[in-house]
Amino acid sequence: MGADRALQREHTVVDDDLSLQLQVVTEELAVADDELAAQQREIDELLARELDARRTASAVVRSVPVPVLVTDAAGAIVEANLAAATLLGVPAARLVRKPVQALVPAPARSAVRDLVSAAAGSRTVGGTVDVSPRSGPDRSVRIVITGGARRLDGRSVLTWVLADATPAQGTADSESPAALHAVAALTALPVGDLSPHELLTRVAALATQAVAGASWTSVVLGDPAEPAELAADSEEAQRIDGAQWRAGEGPAATAYRDGVAVVSADLRQDARWPVLAGPAGQTPVRSALALPIRSRDLSAPSDVRGVLTVYGPEPGAFAGEVQVDRALVFAEAASALLHDLDRIAELRTTAENLTLAMRSRATIEQAKGLVAGWLGCSVEEAFEVLTRLSQDRNVKLRDLAALAVADPSRHDLRPVLAHAHERMQSRRAQESAQEGSSS
Repeated sequence: MGADRALQREHTVVDDDLSLQLQVVTEELAVADDELAAQQREIDELLARELDARRTASAVVRSVPVPVLVTDAAGAIVEANLAAATLLGVPAARLVRKPVQALVPAPARSAVRDLVSAAAGSRTVGGTVDVSPRSGPDRSVRIVITGGARRLDGRSVLTWVLADATPAQGTADSESPAALHAVAALTALPVGDLSPHELLTRVAALATQAVAGASWTSVVLGDPAEPAELAADSEEAQRIDGAQWRAGEGPAATAYRDGVAVVSADLRQDARWPVLAGPAGQTPVRSALALPIRSRDLSAPSDVRGVLTVYGPEPGAFAGEVQVDRALVFAEAASALLHDLDRIAELRTTAENLTLAMRSRATIEQAKGLVAGWLGCSVEEAFEVLTRLSQDRNVKLRDLAALAVADPSRHDLRPVLAHAHERMQSRRAQESAQEGSSS
């Protein structure tokens, strides 16, 4: 009778120990689940930030010296750059949430509403309306509105490119509808969906469209003597870029080296680059305008990242400041877009690394629970066994854990793990004995 009670008590103790151990394992796995969930939220946030970078043109809006507004589908301003604030005579921060209709005189509001409605259907529309700056008389402006983009919260947005319809003498070309449409198209480029080469090729094509006198454009990343990336909108631009590369001189190389705009009235007769004159004469290119593309990475060894060069078939095509200013828009846009591409690539890499770490962590947590059950030990001891076996066998911990989780019924791992556990316990006993003898 007494033996039966003792045996019953012994079973009860064993059951209690197992129950307590199971409770501890369950609690620790719950904590691990919480940590994994937190990592997943971080990954989701990173991917959402990437999506936002791809869906918005904020970098371009801020960088270009052309008045640009971003509004919601109803015409309420959500972003404005400095040039727009200057044109409208209102600080950029105070333009946010203001309806565009409030910036135009009453007779022009119906025309603005019509433009908004037309652009809301993912179209690009243009027109001329009057605006009422905070100070000064009403003025007529050309507007190009591009629809179809969405922000992170899913809202549709419209991008407005503005230009004074009555500019100062000598600047009419800079405000041409073609130039405005090209700038508007910049803000609609699908950043993140294109490779750097594809993106820069589109920037080159838009620059040709916008700069008066230009017929061809190229973009070079890195030193033109050893380019990291080449993009051009035509074979002619590629040919003259190649001629500069072989000659070791030319407007692109000078713009990259000196970090300034370089204008050549005629490449065939420019005394600065005598070696280039002959090869240039074998192309239809006569004039050139090269602008540095500046890096936005403050830690970069040089602030010049590349060069945008527009070429024309006529001598002296880029003699005015207008052409330089318009080409500068696209050099600045290229810089902003490349910066966003870098940011997207960094976000993607971080998210991928986190995803891999999270998957490995989940597998390791599952393996810890399995091994603890197999060996009848704590989760901490199970992890130590896995770690020691990983080091002894020169196998990555995540790979060893994956073996255990892939087939919990397999028996070949258990003796190996049990042996590692015994060795660990034996080592601990020896260390404890040595500590006892030394004391």
